[in-house]
Amino acid sequence: MNLTRLSLGNPVAVAVAFLLVLLFGLISLDRLPIQLTPEVQEPEISISTVWRAAAPEEVEAEIIEPQEDALRGLPGATRILSEASRGSGKITLTFVVGTDMQRALLEVLNRLNRVAKYPADASEPVISSVGGDSRPIAWFIIKPVEGNERPIASYQDYIEEVVQSRFERVPGVAMSEVRGGRENELRITFDPYRAANLNIQLPDVVKLVGAEDISAGFADVGKRRYTVRYTGAYTAEDMGAMILKWRDGSPVYLRDVAKVEVAMVDRSSFVI
Repeated sequence: MNLTRLSLGNPVAVAVAFLLVLLFGLISLDRLPIQLTPEVQEPEISISTVWRAAAPEEVEAEIIEPQEDALRGLPGATRILSEASRGSGKITLTFVVGTDMQRALLEVLNRLNRVAKYPADASEPVISSVGGDSRPIAWFIIKPVEGNERPIASYQDYIEEVVQSRFERVPGVAMSEVRGGRENELRITFDPYRAANLNIQLPDVVKLVGAEDISAGFADVGKRRYTVRYTGAYTAEDMGAMILKWRDGSPVYLRDVAKVEVAMVDRSSFVI
C-alpha cells in the first residue's frame, strides 16, 4: 500500500522511471544475441596422406582402407568421412562437442601407427585438429619482383620447406597449404612402334618399374605415356639404362623404346 500511495503521489517520477526502464530495455534488446538454433562447432581431426601420381583406386586400397580399419571404434568419434583422389587421400573425423581433443589427437596418432605398411614412396600422414567452421583466414600470393627473370616454379621447394614451415609454427595456426606450383616427375613416353618391334609390352615395363620401388601412379596407354614419381633417387639416365630384356645376347634398355625425361607435372588446377 505504501508503494501504491507513493506512486500515486509522484506521477512524474514514476513516468520518468518507466521511460528509463523502457529505454534501457530497448538498448539491451538490440545488443542481445538471439539464436533459435545456436551454432555448435563440432571438433574435427583431418588426416591427409600424399601418394603423388597414384590413382584414386590405389589410394583407397593402400592408404584409406587401412587407416579406416585402424580408426574404427575411436572413442568420441561420431562420423568418419573419407576422400580419395589422384595422388592423395583424406580422412575427416568428427567428434562430439566437449571431447578432449588433445587426447583424441594422441589416440588417432597411436592408431595410425598400427597401420602395418604404407606404399614405399607415400608421405607420412599429416594430422591436424580444426573446428567444424574452420576457414582460411589469410591468403598469400608469391610472385617474382620486377626485373627478376628467375622462373617462379624454381621457388617451389623453398616455399614448401621454408615459408610453409614458418607459417605452421605461428601459435594458433592449425594448418597451411601451398596452392599452385608444379613438382617434378620422371616421365616416360613410349614409342609404340619401337616397342612392338622389340616385343616390349607396357605391362611388363610396369612390373619392372614397380620392382624398383617407384610409384607408377597412372598409365595412359592411349597417349602412350607412363608417369612415375620423381624422388631424386633416380635420374633420367639411371631409368633410361634399365634393362627390360635380353635379345639375341644384347640388352634392351628402357631408352631404346621410350623417351625418359624429368619434367614438371601437368597442371590440374590454377590459382587465379
